[in-house]
Amino acid sequence: MIKPTWRIFSTRASVFRLCGHTWRNTLSLFRPKDSRYWWYSFYFDGERHRKSTKKTKKTAAAVVEASLLAHLQQGDAIELGRKKPPVLRDLAERFLEWVDNSQQLTPNGKRYYRYGWRLLRLSKLAGMRIDHISQDVAESIVFERPLLNRKKKDKEGRYEEKKETVTCTGHYTNQALRTLKRMHNKAVEWKLLRDAPKIRLSKAPGRDRMIDERAEDELEQAYLEPVEHRRIKRLRQQAWLVVVILQDSGMRPDEVFPMRIENIDWDQNRIWVPEGKTDNATRFVPMSDRMKTMLRGWCGSRKEGWVFSSSRSKSGHLTTIAKGFQAARGRAGLDKKLVPYSARHTYGTYTMEKSGNAFAVSKSMGHADLKSMEPYQHQELEPLRIAINQRNRRKKFGQVFGHVSENAS
Repeated sequence: MIKPTWRIFSTRASVFRLCGHTWRNTLSLFRPKDSRYWWYSFYFDGERHRKSTKKTKKTAAAVVEASLLAHLQQGDAIELGRKKPPVLRDLAERFLEWVDNSQQLTPNGKRYYRYGWRLLRLSKLAGMRIDHISQDVAESIVFERPLLNRKKKDKEGRYEEKKETVTCTGHYTNQALRTLKRMHNKAVEWKLLRDAPKIRLSKAPGRDRMIDERAEDELEQAYLEPVEHRRIKRLRQQAWLVVVILQDSGMRPDEVFPMRIENIDWDQNRIWVPEGKTDNATRFVPMSDRMKTMLRGWCGSRKEGWVFSSSRSKSGHLTTIAKGFQAARGRAGLDKKLVPYSARHTYGTYTMEKSGNAFAVSKSMGHADLKSMEPYQHQELEPLRIAINQRNRRKKFGQVFGHVSENAS
């Protein structure tokens, strides 16, 4: 550590450079008329540091200032006396205010972060200082979520929470962790935290599973099996159409639910997605012949409005098919780890395997970068085996093997 000399503090207006850092010592140590303590005031890397040293003697105050400068140069301390980073619960007040007022977040994004905080609120992380929440701490938390009383709603129209809680699945855990990561990033932006820890998400079963041809046929039969109730029949047809769109276009569920008829380009066989999870989510997606035929029948003569309208939803459109999918999956006897998002994963995997064009597939799925394509690049062994066999055609490995066998016998 390089120790600054005392002469630094006796200069009233000087600029100093040390190991690439710059500070301007404009007033150095001074004592206000209404105070018995010495104060320091200087600029370091463009940021002003001005505060009482709580020392009545100038030599003692100089030691305090020298210590602060040394810590700032090392980058392991912030200004002496500055408030400690807040606990997560206190940060949540400002974070949720930002969520409500943000013009960048979609309504779905706002709901996502609000519920993510509800999960964090029930964990021990809520009472921890944000600079103490490291990657290891976050990854060791087992999140719990409250059960909802779907017979009662609060003033805001949300289902009331019961006292009972259940352990979160991977999807809910990732929702809490993504919210925590966003809160850390906002804390850095608001200069409440120096650096945000890198937190890995947990593995969410189901998203890496594909809907093969057998499972697809069984799901279709389960959705479209005869039923007398007209409303239930229409809801099942609607849910099956959503699954088809997910699988044939690679759209996210939250992009399918708010689809509008005017965004369907029937002539070019594509659908415009005006907004979504990432900046790259604004895009065109392909419309297969099956999708086109089913959407034509569903929309009928309508030329505008929600594709999947819902009079029971505040948004005016469908918001989920989770319960219907679970029921159809149960009737079909399929694995419980199969979820609606598996249809999108099926699209990514199949198009990647057949086209080999990672850029085109990534763009059609609205990914932020090509790294997101890794889950869809399944390594099929048969093409690799065929390639090696073609290379080895000129080799007489059969004769060599026979020669070795004779010697061994």
